[in-house]
Amino acid sequence: MSGLVDKGGALASSGAVQGMRLVRVADFSAPLSLSDADRPSYVRRFVTLFVSQGQGHRGGTGRVEHARNAQGEHLALKLLSLPHRRDGETEDDHARRVRASRAAFEREYECHILLSGLKGFPRLYGRGTVDGVPCIVMEWVEGITLDRVRRQLAVDGCGRVSPLVAARLGRDLFDLVARMGYVEGGFVHRDMSPRNVMVRTSRLSLEQQVDEGVFDLYLIDFGSSAESEPRSTSFTSENAVFRGATADFAPPEMLSDDIPGLAELRKSPAIDVYAAASVVYQLACGCAPYDLHAVTEEGAPVSPYRAKMAAPAPAAVMAHARADELLEALAREPEVAVAVQHAQDKLSAPMGVSEAAEALSFVDEQLGIVLGDCLARGQSDRPDAAAVRDALSSFSIHYADNVERSFCGRPLVPCVPGGFAASALDMADSTLAHVRLACKGVAAAALAGVAVSAGVLANGAQASLDAAGFAWSGGVPGAAVAVAALFPALVGLSLRFGGSRTTAGFLRGTAGLAVTFAALWQVLADMRFEAAAQQHLLSMALVAAAAAGWCLMAADFALNVALPQVIRRKALPSGDDGEAALPGAAAPAFEGKAGKGETRQVCGPQDAGGRDVCEPGVSGDARNGVCATDPQPEYEIDDPAGKASDAKSRFAGKRDVLDDDVSEGA
Repeated sequence: MSGLVDKGGALASSGAVQGMRLVRVADFSAPLSLSDADRPSYVRRFVTLFVSQGQGHRGGTGRVEHARNAQGEHLALKLLSLPHRRDGETEDDHARRVRASRAAFEREYECHILLSGLKGFPRLYGRGTVDGVPCIVMEWVEGITLDRVRRQLAVDGCGRVSPLVAARLGRDLFDLVARMGYVEGGFVHRDMSPRNVMVRTSRLSLEQQVDEGVFDLYLIDFGSSAESEPRSTSFTSENAVFRGATADFAPPEMLSDDIPGLAELRKSPAIDVYAAASVVYQLACGCAPYDLHAVTEEGAPVSPYRAKMAAPAPAAVMAHARADELLEALAREPEVAVAVQHAQDKLSAPMGVSEAAEALSFVDEQLGIVLGDCLARGQSDRPDAAAVRDALSSFSIHYADNVERSFCGRPLVPCVPGGFAASALDMADSTLAHVRLACKGVAAAALAGVAVSAGVLANGAQASLDAAGFAWSGGVPGAAVAVAALFPALVGLSLRFGGSRTTAGFLRGTAGLAVTFAALWQVLADMRFEAAAQQHLLSMALVAAAAAGWCLMAADFALNVALPQVIRRKALPSGDDGEAALPGAAAPAFEGKAGKGETRQVCGPQDAGGRDVCEPGVSGDARNGVCATDPQPEYEIDDPAGKASDAKSRFAGKRDVLDDDVSEGA
């Protein structure tokens, strides 16, 4: 091994060989086309890897190892976990499960190819085998999952993060979901959960990202896009639900196999909208929207599907709902504390703690409304990801202003999915459709006009044709001339049939039109007319008809394919676009004081099965979701009451105060 390391240089000088084992990746293939000159060097870059000992973690369909190549690049090596033979299982059944596992791993790789290279998704380098076991080599993303983020950023004893931070995380998460729609044909992750969303910390620390108000999120684990084996220890498998979704965050259509049209429902982006909203709900409320561990009066467990279909998601109860914990929460929310202080300065007398909690909860309720819309039981009732991203962005931008408005009893700046941004997009789509229809109408009218005019002008003209042993002379029929003028366009339109809105269809149609036009042009050149002017007029008519027919196809292609692709490319995020953080916080001056309780350790809820799962870039302790398995406290809080109760009455008084300035923001 030392000889190989000496050749690489970078790895040897870093001292990274210690605690590593050498791994050979056989049958390595790249996910992109490479020239014969570039392929050998690219393959050499990934076939010899040094895997860190003791840093492997279980992923969705396999085990992820942290590795380096000879150049010292950090890589993630994901190895398929082949199913073990069960007691009493026949060889045929076990072989079938192995084949299904390999097929799922292959599907995961194919799905990952679609997103590799987009911002927010690990870059894919290739696949191969290690000791006969399929593997995937991809980018190593250094960071922590939202499971750990929630515990580190919690502002109260229930594990809730600041509603403002939750909204910003949600905004950037829904930006990832919307970005998956830029892929041709779309893409649905189908297993979005806090364990599958990472905050990359290699450039900026988590604290710095919180201060800047923009998060470098990565979506990982694409195994759920394909059929996979059930997890024998998971909550979903215990309730006869096959893998493909995490029950706490999955929509109802992912939790039952007895739904009409299930195959189509599971291809909808609305699945990821529901799951992403459930993740943001857990960040803001400290728990998933539904308690899936409930039992019936007879003691039987309630299926996740029935639990989520029985009633709408509970209203979100966030960190500012309890007056007796408000001061402790604001001490961990410097940006919100500054907004509260500025709002207090506008009042003639300081507001009491209970009133302040109600005023802040009234602002936070907007976030709850957005999440509630996303958690609708029917797919058609959920907004699209881009609309939710815009709504959460608006909530974040106007949060400080809305705090002041709420404290002063003024209407809030609204932020709901499908607001002005969505209306503008709908208007643009409608305008584009009208433009496309108008262009096609003009081209069709021009084509028909040219064909009819050519037929009328040439009708009865004396001509002769002598070519390829064929001789003819006589009067030219006008109907034949009109059909001949239409023929190139008809051939082009027929050849693109079934693909009128695809690049391949447009190219087929163009080629057919060109070939037919060339053939007719040759026939016209071989003809002899008594009046030479008639031949020139027919030549111009043939060119005009072919041009009108091509414009008919070009209008479909340009406005259905080319222009939308340009719009998508411009929409692809290229960098951070969040707002700057507010200045350092000061403690607000409230009347009265909140009581002080004992300091104790609090942890997030235990995930299904209690297992730690890891994907690229997750450190060894980043997946610990249960206090019993985590030797070090994640955070300490002051919890006067010990347990969080239901939210007090909302800031109802503010609802009845109406101004004429409701239109100030949208």
